[in-house]
Amino acid sequence: MNDFLKHNLDALKTHAPGISSLSSVLSERIQAIPAATGEVTARCNHILLHSAYDPVKEAHRFALKIKPGSHVCLYGFGLGYHVQSLLNQIGDSGFLLVIELNPDLLSAAMILKNQAALLAHKNFHLIFGKEEAEVSREISKRMQEMERLTDSPVEVLFHAPSFKCIPKNFPSLTNALEVLLMERRFPAVLGNLESQNYSLNKEIVQRSPGIASLLGTHSGQPAVLVSAGPSLDDLIPYLKRFADHTLIACVDTALPILAREGILPHYVFTLDPQEESFHHFREHLESPFKLVYTPTAHAKIVSGFRGEKFVVVKKGHSLFQNQDSHLEEKGVTESGGSVSCLGLDCLIQFGCDPIFLAGQDCAYSGKRNYARGSGMNQKLLDQIHQSNTLERGHAEKAGLKKQISIEGIFGEKVFTSQSMFSYKRTIEQIALQHPKTEIINLCPHGADLENIMPLCSVNEAMQKLAPVPLHPGS
Repeated sequence: MNDFLKHNLDALKTHAPGISSLSSVLSERIQAIPAATGEVTARCNHILLHSAYDPVKEAHRFALKIKPGSHVCLYGFGLGYHVQSLLNQIGDSGFLLVIELNPDLLSAAMILKNQAALLAHKNFHLIFGKEEAEVSREISKRMQEMERLTDSPVEVLFHAPSFKCIPKNFPSLTNALEVLLMERRFPAVLGNLESQNYSLNKEIVQRSPGIASLLGTHSGQPAVLVSAGPSLDDLIPYLKRFADHTLIACVDTALPILAREGILPHYVFTLDPQEESFHHFREHLESPFKLVYTPTAHAKIVSGFRGEKFVVVKKGHSLFQNQDSHLEEKGVTESGGSVSCLGLDCLIQFGCDPIFLAGQDCAYSGKRNYARGSGMNQKLLDQIHQSNTLERGHAEKAGLKKQISIEGIFGEKVFTSQSMFSYKRTIEQIALQHPKTEIINLCPHGADLENIMPLCSVNEAMQKLAPVPLHPGS
């Protein structure tokens, strides 16, 4: 056992009691190589962990955007270069939680490099283990502790080479981490589009009232939030029965479906900055519903819609942190990603109760993402090459190759995508944060939504609504 390993393992035991199971011999999967600057770097399964030229400089760039006092959760210890840089950045008032699940990689870090200063840092903790359930519990516990200690969101970072080396015996945790990675990438992927739309929307945004003016205006009033999931096919014939008793709101993808059935929503929500989102509104720019939009929604919708418009700002959005911060006074949402999440959060702020979810599958019900009448579903079908079978072609276009198995509404196994899994988690979190608002999943298919009651009968729903008329002017 070399000197590095002995001293490192002694220090590491304070973080993870099971660390003594690490090998004292470099795995055959690890290849140590000298960097041009003289520091050591390595390959794990042929993946280069750190720069072959200057790993210290690379680590400095990795941590550069982290502010002093930040609370950071990082996947991937690597050889520790970037971990030390992060600790330097966060200072004495921050905290760094590191997750590393590859024993070969962690052994290499302890064998090849002196980690004494890093491991002795009082604001550092490492999670390592071999059992997925145990590691998941530890991550959840530590994350909750970090969130209690800071008013700012916990920063989530990934050391990409280490993440590529995550062991195969952590499938659920790998998926959860991949979802986090996807959620972080989503704003970056659409960043330019969002910025362009906001530039075009800016004057209208400044003139528009915000959802702050609607807070509590529908207090105690039942609402149905219509999404365009496959289960909407079963509900469409019954939605007209709700019109006399319920505020009807929908996401943009569901608008054409409701319009074709002669159902006029009271509110429509939109946030997608992409061109395709305008197609949902093309024939409905003169409709009398109220539009709730984000400042980065597609500019053709914001400028073209002639009815009442209300803006809502994503809290903490990077576009408004340094400038136009006053926009948050118009009303904010903490829900991101899915327009369904935005709609649910807004209806809660409006005071609606109960709120029925319709077409909120969060899964591939009937091997489809969308209801049959939605433009998105038709677009997918139109793209299928004639030489493919419907099932195979649609599955490929709809992204079914990357499937996650989750529990369905009746305890059965259903499949979802990482993006829908992310939206499912957000909806469940919204419900958890608002326990006084009754949220009901109406005639559901697909994923079981925690903290939300399923109701499989329209008649039962109508019994809840019968004594409650709509407020005048709704």
